[in-house]
Amino acid sequence: MIRHIDSVDTYKEIVGKHPEVLVDFFATWCGPCKMLHPVLETVSDKLEGKVVVAQCDIDKNPEIAGAFKVQSVPTLVFFKEGKPVLATAGYMDENGLMKFIEAAQAK
Repeated sequence: MIRHIDSVDTYKEIVGKHPEVLVDFFATWCGPCKMLHPVLETVSDKLEGKVVVAQCDIDKNPEIAGAFKVQSVPTLVFFKEGKPVLATAGYMDENGLMKFIEAAQAK
């Protein structure tokens, strides 16, 4: 299940209370973001109970996106214990996303 970050409070609740969180910064008008969504759903299901997957709409939450210097969408940021450890931008398939998560978990 993908969680939705719709405020600074929701961001703090999700990222602050879970040991590992993948946040997808996206925009509704972004084609690659739309392509990434089903990949995120699949990965979220596979990693249920281990990694929380969340999405943050940059147009509705510019202050959160700005805090992480999001320049393009989609941007994925992996958090461990509330701190960003790895980020990447652009679409990736399920295999690529799993490798990104594994690399972030190793940090």
